[in-house]
Amino acid sequence: MKPGRFARCLTRAVQGALLAVALLVLAMRPAFAVKSPACTASPQSQAISIPSPVGISPGTSNGKIGQPSPPVTVSIDCLNAFMNTVNYYDYFNLQTGNISAIDFANAPPGGVGIMLQTNVPGIDVLLTATPSQASSGNNGPNGTIGWSLGTVKCDSGNSPSNYCIPNPISETFTAQLVKTGTVSPGTTNNIQILQFFDTDNNQQGIQYTASNPLGKLTLNPVTISANTCNVTAGSSNINVILPTITTNALPSTGSVAGQTAFNIQYSCSVGWSLYMTMSTTRPGAATGVILSAATCTSGTSAANIGIQVLQNNLQPVQFDAAQPLGSSPNGVLTLNYYAQYYATGSPTGPGPVCGTGTFTMSYQ
Repeated sequence: MKPGRFARCLTRAVQGALLAVALLVLAMRPAFAVKSPACTASPQSQAISIPSPVGISPGTSNGKIGQPSPPVTVSIDCLNAFMNTVNYYDYFNLQTGNISAIDFANAPPGGVGIMLQTNVPGIDVLLTATPSQASSGNNGPNGTIGWSLGTVKCDSGNSPSNYCIPNPISETFTAQLVKTGTVSPGTTNNIQILQFFDTDNNQQGIQYTASNPLGKLTLNPVTISANTCNVTAGSSNINVILPTITTNALPSTGSVAGQTAFNIQYSCSVGWSLYMTMSTTRPGAATGVILSAATCTSGTSAANIGIQVLQNNLQPVQFDAAQPLGSSPNGVLTLNYYAQYYATGSPTGPGPVCGTGTFTMSYQ
């Protein structure tokens, strides 16, 4: 138990006569500073994790992107540091310091928190804290950049259960990515955001500088990607089956029959300009017609019958021409098409009909 003021004064009074000469010698020496006793941070190493990956769509404005990190908390306890000093009382000012590179050119959205630079072009990290908001003033250890988390007041005149109040002091942190300019996709480095310190103030004549670091706050890597469009699993290889018809359904060149709907689906993010291009290695003379292969899996192909592909408006597809589809939605994009038999000549003959086309989605 740390002795109270009265007992400690008596002890020092008895020793005073014995140490008088030594005290006179010491009084002639200049005062010197020592490091503050270190309080205890829990945990000593705390990590912030922003949900990753963070996708950026074209045309995204500067500002917050993605989701904020779950909050994390660090608590700092100064009782043991006080018990290990010879002082009657100690006021421990808890501080943040050694802060990662601050982006002073870009203000934090809403004017709250501090902006930290990352290695990914166009991407900052917004750090916020409570109850003491993150700031970039000179309130860190020994007057460096940082902010105060509060003061733990320890007094040996208090009851042992209340030597230090308030104690511990806790600080909660959150982080979120901020787009500040043109972004090049990449992954942020593991960043040491800041460290924790304390500075002791007392009336025993000891001049304290900031303690050694008590602990640190880090940011786990975050991947930044450009949102894209992708073919859904069911659309990468489509088998369109036309109904069985008689040759009488195609009496002359240009006749059509057996129209059958099918669709192609893409998963997209909002903001892209989309284009669809269809092509075939066996184009017919008529627009949108695919000539049947010489032989299908079930036998020799029917004479003078091909397959015509139609757009959603029932107009034939122009092969090898990019069809503009407008802007992408945020989600699944469904493109509707039709396939039908087409008489490429006359007369038509019985047999199977088969053909292959490819489609290419482009976006910018």
